[in-house]
Amino acid sequence: MKIPIMEPATGVYLDAIRKYIKFRQVPLMSADYILDGKRYKLVGLYKKKLFGGIVNRMLQKFMVVDEHGAVVKDPELSRKLLEYYCTFESLWLCETRIAAALKHDPSFYEEILAEAEGIIPLLIPVMRQFKNGEERNRYLFQQFFSFLKLYNEKSIALEQVARELSAPLSLVLNRQAADEELYKKVKSLVIQFVNNTDIRTMSLIDLYQEGALLSVKLTLSEAERDKTIHLIKYKKSIENIKLIVRESIRAIQTTMMDGISYARTTDLNKIKRVIEERLYPKEDMITDYANEIMNKAWIFHK
Repeated sequence: MKIPIMEPATGVYLDAIRKYIKFRQVPLMSADYILDGKRYKLVGLYKKKLFGGIVNRMLQKFMVVDEHGAVVKDPELSRKLLEYYCTFESLWLCETRIAAALKHDPSFYEEILAEAEGIIPLLIPVMRQFKNGEERNRYLFQQFFSFLKLYNEKSIALEQVARELSAPLSLVLNRQAADEELYKKVKSLVIQFVNNTDIRTMSLIDLYQEGALLSVKLTLSEAERDKTIHLIKYKKSIENIKLIVRESIRAIQTTMMDGISYARTTDLNKIKRVIEERLYPKEDMITDYANEIMNKAWIFHK
């Protein structure tokens, strides 16, 4: 695994952390972080694979070193510069989602939503055949369309934020020097981006757990087999709904697998709790993350 915001530690930065390196640890250093006109680097130790490379992005230990090789032992200054690192790491982790957000097509969802009121009545005969009945399945379809509306709104917001993050992302991935202005801008935008993404994810999990995705899938499948139900007028929207359902189920599976890395579980309820903590932090998600690392990994923590 590679961490693009870090590179192998060299020079005075390697010298500063050398005596703290343990067996199977790799020392990496950040780009220059500029604060109050002074330049610093975060130097971190990561777990080394048996045959080279690093196991994951988790910082085992870190320190902050200035451009002259002096080790920063002041906890508040170290914490502040750690927030630079946490901000840029979070930006890097959003890279794939930023690319996806830039491709969002609002009209795809708007066309489906415009035809929702026409589609549901045609499906009532099928809904009545199911054990849970018409009322429940009509409700689940309405929940599905409400989700599409929210998803589209949040995706439009994500696209706008993604455009603002594109230039900083390039700077960060190329390890360009970062000053406080860039750090603050990126931090604010990343928090917005992650929050909107988390709201979408929470809504999708709720939709899945309520059974709406399964209801929509089964109802449309039965309706297409029923020769008395004429859906030709809404053929395009129905095909797109089926596509959304398939991709939503796949997204749930991905969320469960991703949960192993950040929540150590595939349990959706536990994953939701982790997301809720990120949505409603003690301070903000970056500061909370930095505080956690500071307490666990700062070399001079007492």
